Amino acid sequence: MGKTLKELAGLYASRQPKQVDDLTEEAPVLGIIPFEEASHDLWNMYESVDEVQGAGWVQMNAPLPPVDVTGELRKVDLAILGGEIECPEDMANMFGGREKYFARKLPRVVRRSGMSAERRILYDNFRAWALDHGRAVSAGSAADNCYSIVAVRFVPGETCGLYSPRCFRQGAVLDTRPVNGGELYKAASGAYQGVLVYGMRLKAYLGVQIANRHSVAAVVNASAEHVPTADMIDDLLADVRATPGSTFLFMHEKAKNLLQRYKGGALQVDPAGRDMDRRITHWNGIEIVTSYNFEDGTEKSLSV
Repeated sequence: MGKTLKELAGLYASRQPKQVDDLTEEAPVLGIIPFEEASHDLWNMYESVDEVQGAGWVQMNAPLPPVDVTGELRKVDLAILGGEIECPEDMANMFGGREKYFARKLPRVVRRSGMSAERRILYDNFRAWALDHGRAVSAGSAADNCYSIVAVRFVPGETCGLYSPRCFRQGAVLDTRPVNGGELYKAASGAYQGVLVYGMRLKAYLGVQIANRHSVAAVVNASAEHVPTADMIDDLLADVRATPGSTFLFMHEKAKNLLQRYKGGALQVDPAGRDMDRRITHWNGIEIVTSYNFEDGTEKSLSV
């Protein structure tokens, strides 16, 4: 199994070890994805196994049947997580220099970057893959007030996060470099257009690989009026062949609230009881991870 970004930062981010905390502080899913090093700086090559012909039982002294693994090489491109931040000359002077200004601003920028990266992974990687490969079912809502629930089983070398060999060369997850060699330049656009500014750019090459058809599935079109049934969640986990520790259920906190009715309906509270605890953290042993980077009941109804 690969290592999380925090584990990788502990090994390689010697210069900015706390940067990963900012990156994942409000991106809990990003913080638990196991990442593996890509085969190339900007992409990863892997072998997709299409068919396996295994050994079979034969009679004594009979010839053995052929065994084989057939597949093909496939390529996954990494995406760029990055951006630029600019600081006007006068503002830099007020903060005691551009380094102090950027040091104060970067944690919030990195935190927002982590949120953006997580949202893209949830919707453009996991949920999109489930929809494209017939691994999504609908809870029934036809209105644009929906939630999604995504099940992912991480499989080493198959379904995992990817990071470029270029990552961590500077001792940080996000490579930060001054624009124009750290010298002043005139901003060409944005809020400071035409003003002399200092600039800093941030960049990391990351990606997600899904190479196991039994590792990602989703329930979509869930809402307060169309709550996924318990059987739907059970089947969702069966679709990814869920195993505790490697499989997670990802959803918005309010989507989890929809599922808590199944526990609430079975609770018995005696007259002396003062705590009505309807919280759930796992479903059949599979951890539920909530993220506010899912849309808050504003997803559009999807045709499945």
